[in-house]
Amino acid sequence: MYIHLGQWVIVPKEAVIGIFDLDNTTWSFRTRRCLEQAEREGRVTVIGDDLPRSFVLCQEGNGQPMIYITQLTTAALLRRAEEMDFDRSAV
Repeated sequence: MYIHLGQWVIVPKEAVIGIFDLDNTTWSFRTRRCLEQAEREGRVTVIGDDLPRSFVLCQEGNGQPMIYITQLTTAALLRRAEEMDFDRSAV
């Protein structure tokens, strides 16, 4: 199953490590440092041009973790993930 993060970006649900609200997490020095380091290493993808509301930490296989910054809220992303579970169980 996949989760649509916005625009044309879709990631495998199994690759998602966490979904984080930018307003609640970026006050932490450690989170800011992690985001800055990932950006320097080219592991950050900004989805869309609107105000970013959350970021999704993903890792596929043994590769480096990727961070997707999206304008969708954490609630919207969670709803999308839950809808995928519902659709699968209905079959």
